[in-house]
Amino acid sequence: MHIQNVTDFNLKYTLESGQSFRWNRVDDAYYGVVEGRILKICQQGTTLQVESSTDEDVSTLAAYLHHYLDLGRDMPRLLAAVDNDAYIHRAIEKFWGMRILNQALWETLASFILSQNNNVPRIRGIIRRLSEHFGEKLTLERYVDYSFPSAHALAASQVDELLACGTGYRASYLRDAAQAVVSGELAFTQLKQFPYLEAKRELMQRKGIGEKVADCICLFSLGHLEALPIDVWIKRIFETLYLRRQATHREIREFAQNYFGESVGYAQQYLFHYAHEEPNWADV
Repeated sequence: MHIQNVTDFNLKYTLESGQSFRWNRVDDAYYGVVEGRILKICQQGTTLQVESSTDEDVSTLAAYLHHYLDLGRDMPRLLAAVDNDAYIHRAIEKFWGMRILNQALWETLASFILSQNNNVPRIRGIIRRLSEHFGEKLTLERYVDYSFPSAHALAASQVDELLACGTGYRASYLRDAAQAVVSGELAFTQLKQFPYLEAKRELMQRKGIGEKVADCICLFSLGHLEALPIDVWIKRIFETLYLRRQATHREIREFAQNYFGESVGYAQQYLFHYAHEEPNWADV
């Protein structure tokens, strides 16, 4: 399947910017497990070549990817609105076409619970082991992976099983979240309808979901571009480049939301990825 006329989009920057933990580059293509199937995507100019491990309707898959990859977004307009200074201008120029994914809610919630006090290679490893243990085997050509565990599977798990997958202290948080989803205590249908702050408050009712994790879920799954996940990187970036002093998370959030506006989530993603990739990110 081909998706043509895809402009202002860069597959590499989008999939390698720390939003998702299931994509792997093999030669010139990316293989990823997305909602129960393996997808293989290769970008050639403004065309995306897509293969799936499932025999699904082409138009349905194209519509799904249009949403998942945020292809309907007017990127020139959005990025022009946050291009407020030399720092973010460099990031936008370097990573033009990076988009924020619209990921499945359960997987995003579980993945970012696991992301706490963790690094990307370890997060990917934990998710891989959980998927091997609790998910289903999937194949596409010679590529083998496993579906992300369902909330039902993790709700019925034993903490020792989760610990054996390397989850550490996050095991109880993960199982608690899964049980809340299965019982309906955490209602996804309702959560998806909430405005940003209400959704964030609802998520933070769960044990193990603090402000940063809630903001990641709001930004990377619920489509709330006003969400600002603040980790050690974002804190350092805003203290160094903008506030020029140590600041609380509340001070950073208030400044960033006022300065970048309703698309602050996109602004932070460009700043975050630039700082990760460029050793001299603080220099103009």
